[in-house]
This record gives sequence, C-alpha cells and structure tokens, in this order.
Amino acid sequence: MKLVVDGYGKSIRKRDNQIVIKEDDRELDFFLAKDLEQILILGKGSITFDALELLAKNDVDCLSIDWRGDVKYRLASGENKNIQIRKEQYYSLMDKRSGFLAKAFIKSKIENQKATLGTLAKSREDNDFLKEQRDKLSELVVKLDKIRIMPSSEIQSKIFGVEGQASVEYWKAVKSIIPDDFNFSIRSGRYAQDPINAMLNYSYAILQSEIWKSLHLSGLDPYCGFLHSDRHGRPSLIFDLMEEFRQQLVDKTVLSLVNKNQITLNDFSINDRSVLIKNSGKQILIQNILNKLSNKITYGDKKIAYCDIIMGQSRKIVSFLIDNIPYVPFYLRW
Repeated sequence: MKLVVDGYGKSIRKRDNQIVIKEDDRELDFFLAKDLEQILILGKGSITFDALELLAKNDVDCLSIDWRGDVKYRLASGENKNIQIRKEQYYSLMDKRSGFLAKAFIKSKIENQKATLGTLAKSREDNDFLKEQRDKLSELVVKLDKIRIMPSSEIQSKIFGVEGQASVEYWKAVKSIIPDDFNFSIRSGRYAQDPINAMLNYSYAILQSEIWKSLHLSGLDPYCGFLHSDRHGRPSLIFDLMEEFRQQLVDKTVLSLVNKNQITLNDFSINDRSVLIKNSGKQILIQNILNKLSNKITYGDKKIAYCDIIMGQSRKIVSFLIDNIPYVPFYLRW
C-alpha cells in the first residue's frame, strides 16, 4: 500500500506496530507498518524517530516531494549487498555495455512516444498531424539504430542529438491536443510556467521515487548513469531508466485528466513567476499516477503491474551487466 500524507502541520508517529497520522493532537488515521510499501510526504510536517525506525524495519520507503515536484529526501528500505553488481556497473562505463544501454533507453523512449501518439490518434478525428509526427519518430528510430555501439561517453552526444529531435516532434504533437487556455508551448523542465508542466513535474517525481526504489533493491548505484552524465548529487541512472516510462505512465495520465476535464484551470494557482497545483488537483493527479503504477497491463504474455515492470527492468540491467543477458528495453505497441 502506498500512503500519501498531504498538507501542513501533519505528523507521522509510531504506536506499537502502527503508523499513526495526526494533525495537531487529532488522530486522522492509522496503518499497520507491515501493510505499507511507501509513504509519500507532501507539504510540511514532522516524523518521529520511532516512526522512522519502524518504517525501516518493515522496508517501507519514505519520500518527501516539494511544491515544485522535486524529491527533497528519501528513507531507503533494505538494500542489495552484492558489491559485484556495482563493480560491473562502474567497469561498464569504459566498454560497449554502457553504450548499448544508453541506446536502449532512448529507443524505448521514442518507441513509447510513438505509441502514445498512436493511441491519441485513434481517439481523435483530426489525427493527420499526429500520424505525421509519429512517422517522423519512426525515422528517428532508424537514425538511432545506425549509431555504432561504443562506450557511452563516445556516443552520448549523438544519442542525445536524436533524442532531442524526437522530443521536439513529440511535444509539438502533444501541444496540438491540449486546450489553448492551458497555455502549453513546450516541455520546460524543473520550473513550470504552465499547468501542464506543473502536472508533469509532480508526476515525474513520483515516477522517480518508484525507479529509485527498484534500482536500490537491485543493488545498482542510482548516481552512476549510462546515458545521463555524472554530476554531484544527480541520480543519473534514475533519469536513464525513467526514459522508458515517462510516456506510458505519466504523459498519458496527465493528458487524459486534462482532456476529460478531471483537472481544470481552477485546480492551479497561477502568477507571473510560477504555476502551482492546488490540493484539489494534486490529490486527483497523485491518486491517478499511483493507480497507474499498480494497475496491471498485458505485457508480453502476462498481466503485470507497472511497478513490477519497473522492478523487472532494474533486474534486467543487473543480468546484462553480470551475466551478459541481452537487455530488452520496455515499450508498448499501440
């Protein structure tokens, strides 16, 4: 179970084997620690040392996300202690394995962008432009395939060149189906200047937390990426693997909420400097992303939840590094 603690002045406490949520001295709810998988903390509040200890003993992730959608801190559950995994991860940066993975992450991203546009086109009459953009993405997959596999540091700029072109064409297509009053023009990254980017940032932070957990449990170093460059404090491998899941998990959810009027402009606080999601919209958005993570889809020959697919992809990276089992990236056909 994933628990969301939202708002201000809330506290997380321990009572026997229970996690108790309070507001001032009033008890709001309680849960058995063994039933929890993750706690998402939004806003400002407090958590006791006893509660942290109980969460750690039960391998419960505890994550705090700020108003921008940035992860502030994370209490990690039990970790994989196989040091050979991290050794091979570091060694691979100097050989072709890193380049193979870097290409795989971006191929997955573009294929999922294609699939997302294909799904959107099926549900619309004015779908010619979406089809045209999808064809452009297909051409970019061919261009990516032609990049010779070498250590990632030697082909990183070529891969990002293709990825950048694909992102431009993808977001052009996405913009065409978003209502004009949402004022979306381009994917802007960390500091949202419009409601769509505010929703994306917040949702990507939740996806980031799920991928962080999977890499941690698999024994991989989240700060050592194959595609994104190492930088102090930057969890590069998390951003690498996120490329495989942004479109199917987040983008499609955000677009659905907007186009079905489940989230409207009334759910945002907008001024000249920033755009913030109000609690009304935040709760809808978070619940839909969490539902998407736990919902089962047909992948391969079985029904499986997205959170389990993410865990599986992390383990596939390990199998590739340790046992040389070819890594197959995640993407869905529409």
